[in-house]
Amino acid sequence: MFKTSLLVIPFIALTVIAGLAQSPGVKFDRPPAATASPKPPFLVGERLTYEVSWQDFLVAGELVIETMERRSFEGVDGYHVSAQAQSVGLVSAIGKKIDDAYESFIDASTLQPFRAEKRMRHGKKRQQSSVAIDQEHRTARLADGRSLRLPAETYDLASLLFAIRGMDLTPGKSRTFNLLEDDKLYSIKIEPEGREKITTQAGSFDTIKIATRMADRANDKLYNLRLYVTNDQRRIPVLITAEPTWGSVRVQLISATPAIKK
Repeated sequence: MFKTSLLVIPFIALTVIAGLAQSPGVKFDRPPAATASPKPPFLVGERLTYEVSWQDFLVAGELVIETMERRSFEGVDGYHVSAQAQSVGLVSAIGKKIDDAYESFIDASTLQPFRAEKRMRHGKKRQQSSVAIDQEHRTARLADGRSLRLPAETYDLASLLFAIRGMDLTPGKSRTFNLLEDDKLYSIKIEPEGREKITTQAGSFDTIKIATRMADRANDKLYNLRLYVTNDQRRIPVLITAEPTWGSVRVQLISATPAIKK
């Protein structure tokens, strides 16, 4: 179980997804779900910057999501994407400096990850890890040489954010993803709920509201986490909200490159 405190607010948008998982609860015997569309909603060069605030007044961190490039990686035509989070302001000053980066390499033909890397800095403590994902044979090879068995539709944290953007977001059409994080597997159900008008520092947008919960655990609302993505071809997350026991968290878009058409 992930520990939550003020120090993890800057990357709440990444880690809260698996925050309440006590046990993986992942099924290995279900048939593979349909792969994502080969036409991704994200663009090479896209850079999305978010402000992370706590209790609607304390700006605690910054989150940047990027689609950096598309090229051949180890013989695979893929996208290189990243999600980076760091503490800022008072939270950074009174606690440990946090600077985390999650990078994923996504197969352009399936939009599923084949490699993931993570770099974490919490004060003086630094950690780095990587994993090679074989979607065809459903295995993951860790940096220490160990192998893990994987179910279909397995993603790392960075690629999961992009996968949600590419799924069918028709209200009522839910989809289950498997998340590989810290050598553990979590099964997460993504449920589009409907349309809602959302205003952030970047403007006002017509969005699709998305709920998340742990699959097979109907009462687990994952901190009541909600994602709001633009109701257009780009499917850009403009707002993420969560309600952990220690207060509400709001991750709002403040800038996008290329700019979003309002």
